[in-house]
Amino acid sequence: MSLWDAGVDLGATLVKAVAVPSSGPVGSFESFVAPAGDDRLLDAFLLRHSIRHLAATGGGAAGLAERLAPGRAVEVVDEFAAWGAGEPILADRAGLAPAWPHLLVSLGTGTSILRMDRGERVARVGGTALGGGTLRGLGRLLLGTDEHDRLVALAASGDRRRVDLLVGDLYRPGGIALMPDLTAANFGKAHEAHDPRAADVAHALLGLVGENVALLAGQIAVALASTADGGAPRRRPQVVYAGSTLRNNPLLVEILASVTGLVGAQASFLPLGEFTGAVGALARVRSRA
Repeated sequence: MSLWDAGVDLGATLVKAVAVPSSGPVGSFESFVAPAGDDRLLDAFLLRHSIRHLAATGGGAAGLAERLAPGRAVEVVDEFAAWGAGEPILADRAGLAPAWPHLLVSLGTGTSILRMDRGERVARVGGTALGGGTLRGLGRLLLGTDEHDRLVALAASGDRRRVDLLVGDLYRPGGIALMPDLTAANFGKAHEAHDPRAADVAHALLGLVGENVALLAGQIAVALASTADGGAPRRRPQVVYAGSTLRNNPLLVEILASVTGLVGAQASFLPLGEFTGAVGALARVRSRA
């Protein structure tokens, strides 16, 4: 019977897991995603493999270790260390070569902004409570659904300019040194609409999260690059976005890329980035074995 190693990232919204043959590279994996708290589905995924090493990270990692003890040893890995180890593996798999240093944005239930340096050196330099949890929570309150795919599909046919207040709604052309199609206030026109379309509200929700995450990450990237270079950065600093909120979400990707560019940074998106923590946790445990 062949042996496998597995890594699990237990977030507040989703559980992400990867499994690789013990003799194979971490970058070639089977993957699994399920709602957080559905232990049956995770257990079924793990039982399909004869697990040698099991690594876990994220807010639910300690709970998993307690639940599976004493029959199964779970090695808990710090979440930021796991992301620091996982990003280079997924970037190499995708043929990406981010410049060093750069920022890695973990866009999950909430958002963490990490500075990545060579040698898997990682430090959290910022973050925000806006993230996928915001989309799901406000989606439930405003639209009656917290299903990620449903919200994304709704947003695809929406126009958030009917809900968001734009700079052009406030100023005549040339009245301020800002582009007229920039958002002045998320949901700033919602009170004017008697019954706003669900699609427009869904699109505005993506704008609320995407614009603010990108503004924060881009500004941190530019500030850190300027400090490192003793003044204006010589190149556009790079921001790599990853996390489960980007799954099948091209509109959010578009918003993040646009706003990151507007503030002077360059956006990249890590393929299969929702598995960064799981891959990194497994890599860290393998390196200690």
